[in-house]
Amino acid sequence: MTGESEFQAFLDVTPQEKKKFGNVMIIGLGMIGGSFAKALKERGLATLYGVDRREGELALGVSTGVIDHPAELSHEYVSQMDVIVLATPVRAMESVLADLKPLLLEKTLVTDVGSTKGSVVESVRRVFGFVPANFIPGHPIAGAEKSGVLASNSQLFEKHMAIVTPLPDSDPTLLDRLHRIWRAVGADVVSMDVNHHDHVLASSSHLPHLLAYTLVDALASGERSQDIFKFAAGGFRDFTRIASSDPVMWRDVFMANKDATLATLDHFTDRLADMRAAIEQGDGASMFGVFTRAKSARDHFLRLLEQRTIGSAKEVRPVSVSVLPASAIKGNISLLGDKSLSHKVITIAALSVGVSEVKNIDLTGDVRITMQAFRDMGVVIEEVSADCVRIHGVGLYGLKAPIAPINVHESRESLYLLLPVLAGQSFAVSVVAEGKLLNQSMSDLFSLLRKMGGSVVSEVVDCLPVTLSPGDSLNVDVNLKTGSGNLLMAAFLSALYSPEMGRVKPLLPGLSHCEVLLQRFGKNMTKSGEGFNVPPVPLVGTDIVLSGDEYEAVWLVLLASLLPGSDLTIENVGLDSVSFDFLSFLMSIGADVVIPPLAESGLYEGKLQAGFAELSAFVLSAEQSYQLRDELPLLCVAAAYAKGDSCIEGVGDLPYYYEDRVLALVDALESMKIACEYEQGDLLIKGGFPQGGELDCAGDDRLALAMLSLGARSQSVTKVNDCQKLLEEFNELESVALQLGFHCSVAQ
Repeated sequence: MTGESEFQAFLDVTPQEKKKFGNVMIIGLGMIGGSFAKALKERGLATLYGVDRREGELALGVSTGVIDHPAELSHEYVSQMDVIVLATPVRAMESVLADLKPLLLEKTLVTDVGSTKGSVVESVRRVFGFVPANFIPGHPIAGAEKSGVLASNSQLFEKHMAIVTPLPDSDPTLLDRLHRIWRAVGADVVSMDVNHHDHVLASSSHLPHLLAYTLVDALASGERSQDIFKFAAGGFRDFTRIASSDPVMWRDVFMANKDATLATLDHFTDRLADMRAAIEQGDGASMFGVFTRAKSARDHFLRLLEQRTIGSAKEVRPVSVSVLPASAIKGNISLLGDKSLSHKVITIAALSVGVSEVKNIDLTGDVRITMQAFRDMGVVIEEVSADCVRIHGVGLYGLKAPIAPINVHESRESLYLLLPVLAGQSFAVSVVAEGKLLNQSMSDLFSLLRKMGGSVVSEVVDCLPVTLSPGDSLNVDVNLKTGSGNLLMAAFLSALYSPEMGRVKPLLPGLSHCEVLLQRFGKNMTKSGEGFNVPPVPLVGTDIVLSGDEYEAVWLVLLASLLPGSDLTIENVGLDSVSFDFLSFLMSIGADVVIPPLAESGLYEGKLQAGFAELSAFVLSAEQSYQLRDELPLLCVAAAYAKGDSCIEGVGDLPYYYEDRVLALVDALESMKIACEYEQGDLLIKGGFPQGGELDCAGDDRLALAMLSLGARSQSVTKVNDCQKLLEEFNELESVALQLGFHCSVAQ
């Protein structure tokens, strides 16, 4: 036979000169088998031999460089092979295996590329009486509608999955070789049980092909077939593309994977019947729910696909904001909803019974992480407009298990809201994160979750990623030891799942937005000493208009206080106890501020007014420093412009990230020639006249706002670098500045 002389010549080569995977025989030179051969050959990894009942395909394989030599199933060839790959149709494998049986050596790795594994394993058992240790099934998740050796593509397996399905008795050395050979052609290799593989592929590959074939056949045989195909658009083309695949191969697949395909088909037809009923009954909410969950699931698939095919994250261009001195801010303005409130209201509305419409909501930045998580768990969230959503709540226990781990990315707010909610569900779920949230201790939050009664398991103690599993629900009774707003909301959410009565005692007195939001959704909590009793009553959907962003409001008030000629009115504030105390403190040192009245909700709601005023030096006690820890950078700026020496006590006793933020601002003050002294945890700032310059906020949005206000009346332009996070959190910055006459510019 042609190629025998070359084959003999290869046998005379010394072992040192042999290629990495030695002799590889491909039985069946179709598109998959040919692509695998070509991938190995072009990379110089093996000497390739092809076997095919079609002489023409063998000749083309050699002439096009897919294989090195044609071969046959004889002792002369088979005994010299290191790897044999069965790339024949699934139904033909038993016949091929019977031919191979008397020829095989135990040292030869035998694998296949079939899309069903159970039928292949059964064929092996029928031929051999057992599954030999050197036979290890496999399946590359790659392909195209074309067939034959001329469709061979050496890059076909790049960034695609290759599933290896070993059996308990598989030879570990050969199994390792199979992993390595698939990795060598660019595939991402995973292991999977044979039965699990067949059910997964029945859902992800076999059923879509069945639907595409059936749909095209049904439409082609209908009365309006000509017009249907004439006017069909891209969606029809994309959905039915796979109906152009090899009919013989797919007939064999469905016959070989009958049980798994029928189980998947039954599940689909049940859901299709539900959809038919929803259409018949005009049940728009049910339809929208299916569409939302389907979009969420497909978006997840596309994200996974993008990670496999692209891998690296997009480059982020640095952003700086420059502020010209001697501005004045004038005008009436309404601010977009508070971002923290936007996270919280999405969470509470999703857990309520009924529909909620939320207006003036901020849907930018990491708010979408929280929203996507609830969509992944079956909550219908309609985006009515850019700042309005309609949320179809499912109740405390109505969430559905997501198809993949919940990813909070780098959003701490999302993490603290989602974990207690997930810990209260009846299903197990994993939560993953990225960047700064990884390998960071979450002991305070995880301790709270354990009080709910379920299991909290993480590979690194109290760090993400984490897996939550349900247990016996317990009544949550929490005495918080920190003033963290995130932990306070997490505590209230965990208390919602108490079977009888939950109790939460905040560290600091006063009223926060957490309690107010829960009250607005029907959770009538009562005071108990210094804490709150949380009764086991359902949350009820409601319509709500969010007040403007609180931190942006107090920042604008500080700006108005510093800039002569300013006359500011913010129309839609809702101030909690901390913001009220901050503004009251500014008033105590001379600020001209009019705070809105106390509303029935317990917040100060309505118009907030401010104008220029000379500020006096001050002393802030350690207790005040802790209470106003988020606003300390703004108070440092107030001290820089105040007359006299100001002292901020207790900075060294703050949690490290608050202290670091203050000390970073101290560096900025000193670079702008404002004298500061930091001794034994207390900060002394001598009032003066900042000179301007170039500052770096290190990606901290609140530090960036403080630095911009520091430059508002400086002697020269102040440029603040690394402001990407600022523009994510305060995406209205440029429009607000323009509206009020504050001269700042953004540059990349």
